[in-house]
Amino acid sequence: MDYSEQNQPTKGYVVVASGKKFFYLSAINLIESIKYYNPEAKVTLFTEAHFLDGQEVCANVVDTSIDSHARAKLLGMAKSPYDLTFYVDADCECEHEDIAKVFDELGDYDIMFTGLPPERHYCYAEVFFEGARKPDGSEGGFELCGAVCLYDMRKPLVKEFMKEWHQLTVAQYNREWWPLNAEGQEDYHNYPASFKRWDQFSLWWLVNKVDKYKDLKIGIMEDDARWNFFNGYRYEHNKAPVVLRHYSNTGAKKANYD
Repeated sequence: MDYSEQNQPTKGYVVVASGKKFFYLSAINLIESIKYYNPEAKVTLFTEAHFLDGQEVCANVVDTSIDSHARAKLLGMAKSPYDLTFYVDADCECEHEDIAKVFDELGDYDIMFTGLPPERHYCYAEVFFEGARKPDGSEGGFELCGAVCLYDMRKPLVKEFMKEWHQLTVAQYNREWWPLNAEGQEDYHNYPASFKRWDQFSLWWLVNKVDKYKDLKIGIMEDDARWNFFNGYRYEHNKAPVVLRHYSNTGAKKANYD
């Protein structure tokens, strides 16, 4: 045994499929595509037991401890068994060998996402909101996209962040939490009610409003569109070939495959 390997972090991919059979079938396709371009990849699939049909053998680990919540992906992210983890939404597909190099993108950061820059806003449903307005009065809003996420689970604060992101999102969906105004009422002026459907809002809140996470080094991946290329994007958004194509607005999500 090479004893130098004992101190090396484990590296792996996390994929989560819950709620609809569509996401399970998409997850299988994603895992197979990752392994096509990176045969040595270690992948953990979090899914519901009733979806299993034998195709899950493509994953190295199958964990059925999640539920059917619309944002069960956050629970899977928090339960990652890997030191260095790359989470990928199930409705993505890998199409480049650079998937094997993604862990090098983390560098000195604790957590990295892809971004939501102004030149791509044509592709997003909601971005700006009053509560994110900047001190100079200019518009502010979502800047981080949670469709893929690269993070270091060796750091306790990262583990805590992932766990709280899941818990806060569940509370948000259950109408058990929302920012309050000066009168103690839910603040829909600064934080529109429509944002309750986005885990990006709970992400924004933790990053911008919770002091204990100010020390986390959170960044946006370089040439990030290639790591999360929405199928509605124009091709000028990345400099190098697409690694992960994200079929985020497909009508197939509404289908029932059970």
